[in-house]
Amino acid sequence: MNAAVHWSTIGAMILCGLGMGTVFDIYRAAAARLRFRRWLLPLIDLLYWIAATLIVFRILLGVNYGEVRLYVFLGIGIGVTAYFGLFSAQVLRAAGWIFEALRRLGLLIWRTVRALFIVPVLWIVRMLASLLDAVFVVTAAVLIWIIKLLLRPLGPPGRWLWDRLLPVRRQFQRARHMFQRAVERVKEVWRVLRGPEVPDRPDKPDPPDRDD
Repeated sequence: MNAAVHWSTIGAMILCGLGMGTVFDIYRAAAARLRFRRWLLPLIDLLYWIAATLIVFRILLGVNYGEVRLYVFLGIGIGVTAYFGLFSAQVLRAAGWIFEALRRLGLLIWRTVRALFIVPVLWIVRMLASLLDAVFVVTAAVLIWIIKLLLRPLGPPGRWLWDRLLPVRRQFQRARHMFQRAVERVKEVWRVLRGPEVPDRPDKPDPPDRDD
């Protein structure tokens, strides 16, 4: 193997070392921003080293037909050391800025979708639920009033029939309570999606007057 192949292999391994350090710092920045669970970190580290080994071997196949020599590890070591000594701080800063920008962009997209689609739909659902609740209550009250009015001239037979309608009235009340609970659940979902309300800051009290 001639000297050109040796030097090209060393150069490729130095670039591999630089790339491995860059990917590792980006992974560290992502783990800090996304707050990965602790049990995931060893698994991700293992996947990182497996991927790095496969990529380095693939590059070796293209440069020197996959021959592993001492200068291969020397080149990788030079690249990693040079990266962490010269570029690590800048890459971490840039990666943190990029992840923060992506987080803000995602938050902006979510707020836009929520304001344009979710909030109007929930508002319509809440208004319909309130309207149906009011219609149901008014209809039930009118029906009960009509039944009482029709049974009043009958005297004792009417009271007897009204007592016999007690199971039906109970089922009617149960259906009304179930409907009201469904409306409350819709309102709870609306409050959760709307998010916590920020209370207004109380005005600062005026300082007490000082006696001269």
